[in-house]
Amino acid sequence: MNWLIRHKRILLHFNMAFIGGLTGAYAILVRGGNFGAAQTMNLIEMVLDFADLKFYDALIRVGIFIGYGIAIVAAFLIPLYLPKYKYYIALIFEALCIAISGLIPLSANPLLALFPVFILNAYQWQTFTDPDCYNSSTIFSTNNYKQTLLSWTKYIKEKDLAQKRRAWIFTDTLIFFHIGVLFGYYAVKFLSEKGIWLTFLPIMTALILVSPVFEYHTITVESKSSSLPSRNTVK
Repeated sequence: MNWLIRHKRILLHFNMAFIGGLTGAYAILVRGGNFGAAQTMNLIEMVLDFADLKFYDALIRVGIFIGYGIAIVAAFLIPLYLPKYKYYIALIFEALCIAISGLIPLSANPLLALFPVFILNAYQWQTFTDPDCYNSSTIFSTNNYKQTLLSWTKYIKEKDLAQKRRAWIFTDTLIFFHIGVLFGYYAVKFLSEKGIWLTFLPIMTALILVSPVFEYHTITVESKSSSLPSRNTVK
């Protein structure tokens, strides 16, 4: 139990990376090959749609772009006023987006159907990004891949244990993200669009990790640790 308490923050990060991978697989496999996490592809496609005079799809992508931005700003502002409820609000918000996504039929426009996932990912990206003070995304992998390579390179070159720990954090984030992708593959294979509802399982584990029980025990463990005499204490 004490191990779980001490590593609560990093476990929460890996938990959210799993969710990022699962929803990413859902978006690509169920909603027309669109990736519902980042804006790079969305903005490129938006410009191409305008150039190709596909104004309907282009305007939907404009709406996704605006909604994504609003979700990021909301995820930044809400904790300023309700800091104690930051994670609860984020997870409840994600659960709502997941519930809506599973209700949208396959016949719907894939971009419109993916709107809740874009909003979910934007909110998650702003809220869950800092395991042990490292900026690591839980919804896409490009920077995590880069930081994994650089951290292992620095560790091998300099033998710095801090770089080794950093390397493992980014490595494990990639691993959990892609375990989520694999889980998402089988979820949508057997349950189609409703497969995203299996995301409720890791949301429940995330809620446990941010629960008051874990908060209380974390404070207790830290207090006991700080009260222990140091080896360097002069007697």
